[in-house]
Amino acid sequence: MSSRRIKQLVYGLFFVIVIVIVIWLIYLAFFKPAPSCFDGIQNQGETGVDCGGPCAKLCIPSTIQPVAAIGNVSVFAPLAGRVTLLGEIVDPNSDFAAQSVSYTFDLYDASGNLIASIPGTAYVYADQTEYLVVPNEAVSTVVDHAALTIGAVQWVSASQMGLVPQFTFKNIATVPGLASGTLAVDGQIVDADSASFTNITIIAVLRSSGGAPAGVSETVIDSIAPNQAENFSITYPAAANIDPTQTQVYAYAER
Repeated sequence: MSSRRIKQLVYGLFFVIVIVIVIWLIYLAFFKPAPSCFDGIQNQGETGVDCGGPCAKLCIPSTIQPVAAIGNVSVFAPLAGRVTLLGEIVDPNSDFAAQSVSYTFDLYDASGNLIASIPGTAYVYADQTEYLVVPNEAVSTVVDHAALTIGAVQWVSASQMGLVPQFTFKNIATVPGLASGTLAVDGQIVDADSASFTNITIIAVLRSSGGAPAGVSETVIDSIAPNQAENFSITYPAAANIDPTQTQVYAYAER
């Protein structure tokens, strides 16, 4: 190859490189999208891809532990054609809270056939266990057992959700209800927290003499202020295996 031909190739290659650089600079100056929280790139100080830093989306580590159901679902049928369900879930993470948890109670007959599926949503603070109750659900056939399945979880940082609200109880007593054949769990709930709360769910788990769940019911208090005490009463059909001295009461509220 002649030296003239080599020079032409070198000049041509140089020209092409210059054109590419010019086009790239024009793209960077006028056409390249600005960094965003939706571009699929870890940039602009993000701590993960499109999460953390200036992005509102929380970065969820691969090591996060799932919200899980604990033990078996308790099925109570104190009234014909009706069932009440009691399940329990836990968020085992100390740094992340579940602001929203979708779940489903699946009901089965003795042959293992699915009778019904009852969906719901809840929230769980970091390091918290929580009871889920489906009260007085109408069913078309006898329910032999039930299963609790956890679905989608919306995670937030534990600090964003805050600490578990602090409630205490006074004068809890399980006594005959006003209606024949019922029991009433009466008492007072006290807001021992520094914050006010609304829509406080109070759950009474009635137990047998051995401590096993024998029934459950719930009520909701509209609002409560710090150091305030509110009376409540929760009714449930009376049953022979319920030991009134074993009743336990729980309260849940969202900050």
